[in-house]
Amino acid sequence: MQSLMYEQRFAEVYQEHRGAIEAYAARRVHPDRVADVVADVFLTAWRRMEDIGDVDELPWLYGVARRTLANDRRSQRRQLSLTELLAAQPASFGSEHADSVIAVADLAKAFSLLREEDQEILRLAVWENLSASGQARVLECSKTTARVRLFRARKRLRKILQGSESTVGAGVRVEEQSHA
Repeated sequence: MQSLMYEQRFAEVYQEHRGAIEAYAARRVHPDRVADVVADVFLTAWRRMEDIGDVDELPWLYGVARRTLANDRRSQRRQLSLTELLAAQPASFGSEHADSVIAVADLAKAFSLLREEDQEILRLAVWENLSASGQARVLECSKTTARVRLFRARKRLRKILQGSESTVGAGVRVEEQSHA
């Protein structure tokens, strides 16, 4: 019974204030984004109906909309920064590009041949850029153990890569950087 009352209350809030929230969003974002913002606002309202209680719903919804728009702006800025970063990367074509593609493919194949434990320590060191102490925390081991595991995983990866010397990408170097 309470679920039905919850749904009715939400439906009433939605019917009464959807237009105001749409107008609020339309004055602040591109028309293509308005529907998404309104949907996010009312999704939050659905999840937090008990927080509305007996307060005036519209100001509460405006507060949710303001925070939703702030999140949307941050997301747009990150996307724009990434687009600019990618646009600034030099275009590489020709044999150099082909060689780098082959090298990446060789590295990916060699990586896939490693045990899961070796893959994880390499991911933590290279992809996540964690220090030895960070790796140790994730793996729940000592810092020294994490360093040894990373050393051994790199050694095994290098051995697999050297075993594929017949390909162009065999020269891919596994960095010996220390993440202390």
